[in-house]
Amino acid sequence: MAITQLKGCDQIPSEQLDDWGPVELPVSEQVSQLSGRVICENADGSEAGIWECTPGTWTRQIMDAELSTFFKGKAIFHPEAGEPIHIGAGDTLYFDANSKGTWEVIETVRKAYLTYKNADTPD
Repeated sequence: MAITQLKGCDQIPSEQLDDWGPVELPVSEQVSQLSGRVICENADGSEAGIWECTPGTWTRQIMDAELSTFFKGKAIFHPEAGEPIHIGAGDTLYFDANSKGTWEVIETVRKAYLTYKNADTPD
């Protein structure tokens, strides 16, 4: 059994995270930059890790189910259907598989995440 612990995830300097480049589908002039650290990857594409995103607005690309806990920053998620979700440090969100919408990152956010496949995950 493997156990991985990252201490002080909210305190890790951004420069010590892996550079994941710009978001794929920006919808604002300010293009968000992604960084993070993958803790665990599985053959089915599910993974867990730390994710950081700078300000900007973009279309969500992950269609797996996702559970995330935010350590810092401010953002608004605009689902395709429903009211905007205001997100801040200390919040936990669950996205069901195939959750579509737009991220509006106001202040650099950092979260711990777990993405995984379920019956609703598109092929």
